[in-house]
Amino acid sequence: MSEENVQIVRRVFDALERPDAAVRALWHPDVEFDVSRDVWGAIVGGGRYRGIEGVRSWMLDLYSGWEKVDLSCEELIDAGEQVIAVLSVRGRGRVSGIELEYRPAGVWTLRQGKVVRVVWFPARDEALEAVGLSE
Repeated sequence: MSEENVQIVRRVFDALERPDAAVRALWHPDVEFDVSRDVWGAIVGGGRYRGIEGVRSWMLDLYSGWEKVDLSCEELIDAGEQVIAVLSVRGRGRVSGIELEYRPAGVWTLRQGKVVRVVWFPARDEALEAVGLSE
């Protein structure tokens, strides 16, 4: 099941460029999306978002503040029922012009083929620690 979970998370990231209904179906209707531990929470005024529309709303808020955002998934780590996604994010603020580059990591929890929870951390090591793994 764990490799299947990795593939599901990969499909979600692949779909950022071309979202479709099949990928939307990978999210549990009551998914919890938690950015309270990460800089993204501070940027968007975040915390915890619930449901597919909550995730969508957070993403729209995030992207609206940036003139340009390049987000790519650099690494997926199999952690059984959970998957750690390490990202590379580069952006330039729409109003401030400030350049941002950093590598957050999310702990994705899946059940029965659906994403039920995502918790974002500012760094890979913090996400690993959250699931009981180490470098």
